[in-house]
Amino acid sequence: MNMISKLFAPKTAITSATIRAEIEQAESEITAHNAQLEGVLAGIAVMNDSQHAQAETDAAAIKRAIMRLEARANHLTAELPNVIAAEEAAAKVAADEALRQRAEAARKANTKEAAKLLAEYFLHAARVSEVIAKLEALDIETTTVNAALRSNPVADAVAGYDAIHRRSPDRVAGERRAVRKCWVYRYPGSPRDTDKAKFQYEAPHEVVRQADIGHDGKAIPVSAVQHDYYSRVLTIIPTLEDREVVIERVSFRPGQSEAPLSSVRLPPAFSGEDHIWPRG
Repeated sequence: MNMISKLFAPKTAITSATIRAEIEQAESEITAHNAQLEGVLAGIAVMNDSQHAQAETDAAAIKRAIMRLEARANHLTAELPNVIAAEEAAAKVAADEALRQRAEAARKANTKEAAKLLAEYFLHAARVSEVIAKLEALDIETTTVNAALRSNPVADAVAGYDAIHRRSPDRVAGERRAVRKCWVYRYPGSPRDTDKAKFQYEAPHEVVRQADIGHDGKAIPVSAVQHDYYSRVLTIIPTLEDREVVIERVSFRPGQSEAPLSSVRLPPAFSGEDHIWPRG
């Protein structure tokens, strides 16, 4: 590292990144010097003796600069694997130390902080168990009252707290309507009876189809349809009208109930203690 440190300015942090950057810089300068060298020697065929001597002097200086840069790049390239290995080793040492510190912190937390948290859990769980016990007693009383009301219906049945407070309402089935552009096909009813022919009555009716709207905001035209009308073929031409149509239908969905509190399990906070809920 003593030699490589001489290739950088004082107090420069020598890392694999700075070495790679320095190698790239040296290679870039070598390319530039080679181009400069070609330019210096390009007109040698038409030079006089003085110009030729100056060109050779300039070329020699450029070649020396290239040699120094190549030596610099080669030395940096040779040292790069060692620097990378040192960085990886230092990173592993730092990671190992960080893991040791985390392990020590986790050990202290499980030994001391967890004891405080478990004691706090016991206090809150005990309070929760009291609430569940009262709700359970209310559940039993409600069941008993409703059983009595079935044989002596002096009042309406009592809804339990689950139905009142712990069940979302049903989603009612329905539909949403709006006025839209529609193509309306009008079909005639049955012909009138004559002395020669009697017809089964059929009322006039219409078929309404919501129109597709184009990019220009206008309804896309549709074709007429052929209608078989008592041995005759009628052409039914649709008309464009504003009609109220169903744009959304909502199906019925029963309300969702929360999990029963009877399923709650509150284990002891510390080894050897009784279960907090259900109570033993």
